[in-house]
Amino acid sequence: MMNVNNIEYSRYFLVVTDGVKFPSKAMAAAVQFARGYDKGLCLLALTETVTDEFAEKERLWEAENQDVKFCYYIAFGNLNDVCRMSERTETPMMFFETGHHDKFQDPMTVFKGLRELRIPFVIVKMDADVRDFSKIIVPVCYLTEEKEKAPYTSNMGRFLGSEIVVLEANDYGSKTPANVQAITTLYDKFSLKYTVVKAKKDSFKVEKEAAYMADETGAGMVVISTSRDYGLDDIIFGPKELHVLRAATTPVMCINPRGDLYVLCW
Repeated sequence: MMNVNNIEYSRYFLVVTDGVKFPSKAMAAAVQFARGYDKGLCLLALTETVTDEFAEKERLWEAENQDVKFCYYIAFGNLNDVCRMSERTETPMMFFETGHHDKFQDPMTVFKGLRELRIPFVIVKMDADVRDFSKIIVPVCYLTEEKEKAPYTSNMGRFLGSEIVVLEANDYGSKTPANVQAITTLYDKFSLKYTVVKAKKDSFKVEKEAAYMADETGAGMVVISTSRDYGLDDIIFGPKELHVLRAATTPVMCINPRGDLYVLCW
């Protein structure tokens, strides 16, 4: 078995698992990106050995998806190792499946382990409804780093043909409308199909509203920002991204705030 740090591949979408249960839902989401972006897909099992059931399902998946450039590694390491490796290999995005009785059963393991990750990651619950990504929901609040949703979601519009629903938080003031304007300006440059919808909730609850809206409208994904820092309430009750994931029936794309790009202050 190799070490995570010895893995060499470039610009593959990465599905991370622990080799217990085959992440069928995460693979179903990731393969859409691999095909749409015309890139490879890598399945990385962080374990010493995979179960027989896992190995058999991996073989079946590979046989059924021969049009996808695919690689499969069993490697020793943790999420910190994976984060460092992703920079070297220029990984565009990571995918995780939660809910099984395995290392990633608790989504907080993923959220905490990827705090320093500088690329988006997608969490798919084992009972999620993985549809196509012809429509996605992008909630936007007043925080400056919300603008980081623009390049990732515009790429989904360009390469996956996604119709983008921008859910604008129902706030007072000009910060949220300014963020929406900045995001949609990029969409306009690529002539993407999008609509702006005014949310019922404010910035503190708009992402959870987006999760329910995705279920009601048949959208395939919700794109959110993770918390800047974990306060006492987050430690006791869980951060807002955890509550969004619990409410979601679709995959959730998470984007960490970039402290190197913004002055993160209230």
